[in-house]
Parts: sequence; structure tokens; C-alpha cells
Amino acid sequence: MFNTLLKISLLLWILSLLSVSYANPTDPVVKINDTTITQQAYDDYAKARMEQTRTNVMPDTQTLIDELVDRELLRQAALQQKLEQSPEFQEKIKQMQDNLLMAMVMQNYLDKHPLDDAKLKQEYDAQVAKIKMPSEYKARHILVEKEETAKAIIAELQAGKTLAELAKQKSIDPDSANKEGDLGWVTSKTVEPEFGKALEQLKKGQYTTTPVKTKFGWHIIQVDDLREVPLPPFENVKEKIKTSLQGQQMQKYMDELKKQAKIEVINPVKAENTDKDKATTTEKTTAPE
Repeated sequence: MFNTLLKISLLLWILSLLSVSYANPTDPVVKINDTTITQQAYDDYAKARMEQTRTNVMPDTQTLIDELVDRELLRQAALQQKLEQSPEFQEKIKQMQDNLLMAMVMQNYLDKHPLDDAKLKQEYDAQVAKIKMPSEYKARHILVEKEETAKAIIAELQAGKTLAELAKQKSIDPDSANKEGDLGWVTSKTVEPEFGKALEQLKKGQYTTTPVKTKFGWHIIQVDDLREVPLPPFENVKEKIKTSLQGQQMQKYMDELKKQAKIEVINPVKAENTDKDKATTTEKTTAPE
């Protein structure tokens, strides 16, 4: 008996999935006055809504229907008031059409001049050749309030004590003191300028023999290790390179369009302009044919 009920439930579930999956696009979903919202319109709105909100979570059916009803009621009210005939509406439609046309012609140009991985890798290699990656330093430090204290600590280091043990005892930076002065991996650009300059002067295993002053106090700095910051892998930056090169492509395309066009720039003279302004108000530029 249980197995029979299970089979029936499973069959009904499969049939429900099939009914959803194969819904006719022209099937009515809801009717508002004389306008019918079809399954296709419902599906298109649901998809557009997810893309706009950048989410993969589909709202429940009733929420989507309520939103479609609200939108349609507002559309019908606007038509009843003949707002589509107003100059403001016509101007906005023209602006939307122009923006869409500009977007389409740019996309059309890019589609006809695709950038393959070979071109992107060539640009990546060219950029990498120009880059000098900064060094990273595995640093420790001791921070104290007075220069005299820092000098005394340096004397202890020179006598054989380690910076790690002295940091735990004497540093006023509690975070690093608890880790024997360890700051982890840093670059000269991620610390105070004076601190960074001192790092750049040190080799692996060395410490500053002169206290370094920053706004926090006086530091004794030690470099335990150093390495170059690794370059980002090609795959990680490929899309950024593509966007940059496409920008260059569009600039080239615009330059070509300007060369082929006759362009006349006219600034009308205004009564309040000064004599100097009037002398430069009208300018004509004609590109070579």
C-alpha cells in the first residue's frame, strides 16, 4: 500500500513538472480590464526581474502576478490620460532610442572586431614587461614612546637578545607584541612612509640600528624574509584587459567616424558675453573628407 501511494505521488509530481515545463506561451495568466498577461509575458518579466536584481532566487508566483498587475494598471492609467502624446514622453522615448542605437552600434563594432585570447595574452605580456612588482617584507617591530628607549633596545639586540623576545616584553603595540613583534607580510606602501623607507634599506635578517620615528612613536624594525609580490595570473585579469582594449577599440572607431564626418560646432552669442567671449563664441571645424 505504501509503495503504491509513493508511486502515485511520484507520478503526480512528474506530471506537475511537465505541466510547468511545457506551458503554452500564449496561455493567459491574468487579465486586467481588457488586457491579458500571457505565460510568455510572465516568464519574460520574471527573467528580466532576476537579471535586474542580480539574484538567482525567483519570487513566488503571487508576488510576480501582483507586480505585473500593478504595472499594467499604471500603464492603462497613463494611456487613459494620453500621457504618451505629451512632448515630455516623446522626448524621453527619443533619448531611449538614441541610447539603444548607440549601444547597439558599439556592440556591433565589437562583435565584428573580436578579441581572442591570443590578443589578450599579448597585451598581458606587454603590460607585465613594464611592471616592476614591489617587494613584500615579513617584518617584526618593537614600538616605544621615546627615542632613548628605542636606542636602549637596539643596544640589547646588539648584545645578543632577539627582537622577538624584546617585543613581547617592551613593545607598546599590543597586537604585534603578543606575536613577538610579527607584522606578517607587508609592502613599503602599506605602512607609514618612514617605516616603509626603512624596510627598503634592510636585507633579510637585518634590523634597524637607528630608531625610526612615525606618528605612532619610535620603531625598531627587523626583516625576517622578503619576496616579490607575485603577478596576477593571466586568467584573473583577462576580462579587465579585454574591457581596456575594447575601450581603445571604441576610441579608434570614434576617431574613424569623426574623420568621415562634417562637424560644425556653433556656440550662439549671448548678450551678457564679454567682448572676449564674443570673439571666440563661433567656431567651425570641418573634418577632411
